[in-house]
This record gives sequence, structure tokens and C-alpha cells, in this order.
Amino acid sequence: MRGSRVLVQVVAAVAVLVTTVMSPSAETARASAPTSAAQQSAPAATADADPVWSAPVTAILDRGRPSDVSCPSTTWCMAIDLSGQVLTFDGSTWSSPRKIFPKAPGQPQSAVSCPTTTFCLATHSSGYAVYRSGSWTVTRSALAPFRTVGCYSATRCALIRGDVFSSHAMAYWNGSSLTSSVNMPWAYRVDAVSCVSVTTCLAIGLEPNGGAIALRSSGATWVASYLGQVTRFATLDLSCTSTSFCLATSGNSYRSWRWNGTSWGAAAETRAGIYLDANVVSCVSTTSCTAAGDGRVGRWNGRSWSVRELFPIIGATYAVDCPSSSSCVIVDDRGRWWRGGGSTWSAARSFDTTTGSGVADLSCPTSAFCMATDHVGNAFRWDGATWSGPSRLGTMSSSVSCLSSSWCLTVDSQQSTSRIWNGSWGAVTGVDYVTLLRPAECASTTACFVFEAGDVRRWNGRAWSASTQLFAPTGMDVRIDCAGPRFCIAMTEDGLFRTWNGSSWSAARRSGVTNTSQLTCTSSTFCMVESDSDLYSTFNGSSWSVRRTLPAGGGRFGCQNSTRCVIASDDGTLYWWAGGPWVASTNRIGFLPSRIACAPSRCMAVGYEKASWTV
Repeated sequence: MRGSRVLVQVVAAVAVLVTTVMSPSAETARASAPTSAAQQSAPAATADADPVWSAPVTAILDRGRPSDVSCPSTTWCMAIDLSGQVLTFDGSTWSSPRKIFPKAPGQPQSAVSCPTTTFCLATHSSGYAVYRSGSWTVTRSALAPFRTVGCYSATRCALIRGDVFSSHAMAYWNGSSLTSSVNMPWAYRVDAVSCVSVTTCLAIGLEPNGGAIALRSSGATWVASYLGQVTRFATLDLSCTSTSFCLATSGNSYRSWRWNGTSWGAAAETRAGIYLDANVVSCVSTTSCTAAGDGRVGRWNGRSWSVRELFPIIGATYAVDCPSSSSCVIVDDRGRWWRGGGSTWSAARSFDTTTGSGVADLSCPTSAFCMATDHVGNAFRWDGATWSGPSRLGTMSSSVSCLSSSWCLTVDSQQSTSRIWNGSWGAVTGVDYVTLLRPAECASTTACFVFEAGDVRRWNGRAWSASTQLFAPTGMDVRIDCAGPRFCIAMTEDGLFRTWNGSSWSAARRSGVTNTSQLTCTSSTFCMVESDSDLYSTFNGSSWSVRRTLPAGGGRFGCQNSTRCVIASDDGTLYWWAGGPWVASTNRIGFLPSRIACAPSRCMAVGYEKASWTV
């Protein structure tokens, strides 16, 4: 039986953690340096000209990202994704996606609950939709947004109102409409709900001081029970099979609790040698519950947990539903699904094409070629006129560095694998053990570098070297950019830097800047770095300039040469630089870029879905 689950709080938690893992604000937003002969001969832009930008086009379509699944039988499931699409499963194959909800701005939410194969209730940021025997009826609701839903029957469902930051009210479906909402006692956030009879539903959430609470209804009245303290970003879920049994889990707090029909009590920690971040759970009996999270799956047997690896990926979010103990279905927000139970699971298979979640990296070696990657494992290509893709590389974001339109290298940020583009994508090559690698940058086809904090690995054209220490271990990220085969700069967050001359790295020196983020170089005598969020400094080949203030608090920037840079500030205003003060542009691009990369005669800006380039 299915306990309602919602995955959006995982996304929000990861979004906060990503400030040190992979987000645009913390990850190097670098502009790849020119190296090809065609690029070197491209005409330089006039330094004192206000750049004109093309009309925005779609570069990286945001679509897919399954968020929930409900399986009332072993031969029928309904899945929903964050782009408002639904897909059905007939026991062997999935249908094509069907759009039922409009695209939602900001952080979308989607959930679905199907008590039978002929009825489902789906919720979304904008409203809800009812499925009856193959047909959907969509309703915009003043009670929206909804976080998740749990149905007992076609005439009894409970819908959690709100978002990941505030969701403490419940509305009910009576078979034809929604009733007005009821506030939940103690709760500031309710994560999941499960209805076990016409009159009784149970829910789990957080109280203002960070404790997990269980809630139970009897008619319109809710009562709360304190379960225990959990971590700040704990993702809570519960699944109930009857009025006398529920199991609740707490994600990375590794705690679980059991309802016996009268009271809640502690169950075993979600671990068995290895820990399970049990973000979602589904039970079929008091002795058979399946939970998933952070690449692992676990089985509760009524006394303890068994845990196994499902797929080694950090940051993906999951949903699970089990119509029987041996026929559970798991989906993740990378568009994949698994089927099985206990220790037996199928391999991961794709069923919902998933792209987007923003641009992860961008490299433009010439004025007519760019390669971009997204946060869910895809690459996209620009040929000077149009964007194409996706090309599936993996399941997480990749750094990308291109030397020409016929040579690029990507490194998966988590799986420690690389691939080379030479007109088509080559085979996957292992870099090292599975670890967090970022960023990657190439000086030539035989000198590419990827960092794990202060340790660097080099691609020599055939294989990756062993890790060597370039900077003392501090846990800080490194920024790197190259401007040709004989010049790169690598810089730590605290401003320590070393240069590459084509054969070796220089001794480490202090730059005088701190809290560095973006770094871009156009030659061995010009680089620009952002520091302290709103300052910039330039490098002349030997030393760094005194720090100066970026316009409007900083933003994404790129440089074409030593007297030509552009920046898109956080308030959406464009500025250009010709070696003196930054000048506000009279032109606009219509979106907020998260990456800018420049060749000598052109800059490319890519945002959440859109792209624009200088003309």
C-alpha cells in the first residue's frame, strides 16, 4: 500500500547544499578559452560598442523529472513528473508522456494517488486533476499549491496544501470537489499523508523546533504526536496499510517509527551496515515495507532493515509504490525506473525523457560552436544558428571544456567518468574511484585537468593520471581556466593560484583576492576573477590588480579579450567593460543568464531554458 510521498523538500535541501557542491553560485562559472586556429583568427569585437543580443531561443528544455508514482496493482501504475506530465505502466511498458498541467514557475510540485486502476487524483502547483477510466479533468484551484495527496477511495482523498517551506493545511476530496482546508496542529510543514478509511488519515511533518510529528484525523479533527528530533533537511514519509499499522521514515536522520493503532513507537534505524536515507517508503504489510533514497533501497521485515545499493548517485530524488512485496516500482527524477523487491531489482531503465534543471556548464571555443550541459546528465550543442540535443551522458551534471567544434571533453561531477566529443560522443572512460570531481578544463587534447578539492588529475590523451596534490588540503573548491596549450590558471577559493606553462605548474602564489568564484582567461596576460560576490580583479601575466566593485552586486560574466567583457547582474541588467568602468547596456536579453561564455567575436548567455548571443 502506498504512503503519500513528496520529493520537493529533497530538491530544496539539495539546492541549499549545492552552494558547496554544484550550483551556479558556487561552482566555477567559467568561460572556456579559445585555442583553435579558426578562433584565433576571428575578428575581435569593437571595444567601445554596446553589445547587441539575439532574440532568446530555447536551448535546454526543462522537462520530465518524475516526482511520484502510484501502483494500485502489479500491472498498472501512474507516474507524474514536475513538468506536469503523466505516464501509465501496464506491467511491462510505460506509455508516452501526456501533458495535463501547465508549466509552473519557480519550484514545481507534482504528486499522484490512485486507490484503483480507474481513479487517480493528481496535484500540482496550480491545481489538481482527476483521472477516471482514461480521461483527465484538470481544475485550477484557489487552494493551490498542493504538495502531495493520499487517497483511500474515489470519494476520499486528503491533499496537503502549501510548499516545501510552509505546508500545514489539509483539504479533502469528497468525490466531486474539494472542501475548505483545515490547519494541522503543531505543524509548520507536513510532508506526507495516507488515508486508511473514510474517516481516518495519518500524516507526518515537522514542528517549528525541528521535531518530527505524526498527525491523525478522525473526521475533521486532527491530533498530533511528537516523534523525535530530526535533522534540518530531513525528508519525512509514511505508509499505512490499515488503521492499526503505519511506518514512518526520516531520510538522513535514519530514524523510523511504527504506529500500532493506538500509539507511535520507535522502530529500527534505517541501516544494515550501510545507512539508508529513507526519503520515501511503501508498505504492503506489517512485515514488508520498502524504502528508497540516495541511491539505495531498503526492506523492513517487521524488526529490522536490510539495505542494498540501487545506483550510486547523490542528489537524485525517488518515489516508490509497492502493490506487492515482490513487485515494487521506484522512479527517480532523472527519468529512470526500477522494478523488484527485497534483494532482487531490475537494472535502471529510462521511461520519461528528462532534461534541464538549468545549465550546469558552458564552453564556446569559437563564434559558431558551443557545448552546454544540464544538471541531469545531458549535453546540448549550438552550431552558430540553432541548439540541438539532448545527448545523454549520464545522470548528473558534467563539466565541459571544448577546444574546437570537433573536440570537447566532459567529466561527470559524481561518477568519475569522462567522455570525448569529436563529432560524436566516445566511450565512457573512468577517471578514478567514484568521487566528486569539479571543474574540468583543457589546455590541449593531451592536457586536461579535473580537480577534487586541491588534488588534480590530468588527461594525457589516452588516460587519466593518478591524483596529485596541487594545493594543500583545505576542502576548498578550485577554479581553473585555460587560454591556449601553454597557459592555465588554477585558483583556490582563498585566492592561492598556480599557472600552467604547457608542461608543469608554477609554485603557488597569493593573488590578494579572497572568496573567489568565477574565473575567465583570454590570454596568458589577461584573466578576470570574481571575489567576495561583488568584486573583480584582473591578471596581467604576473600580478593581480587591486579589487574593484562589479556593477549591481555582481553576476555572470565572460570576456572576449583584455578590453571586452560582459556581465549579467543578478537584477537582470547587462553591463559591458572596455578596460575602464562598467557601462550599463541599453540592450536586454529577456532572461537571467546562469552561464556566459565568450569567443573573441561573440558571447553566449544561457539561462534556465533560454539562450542568447551577441550579434
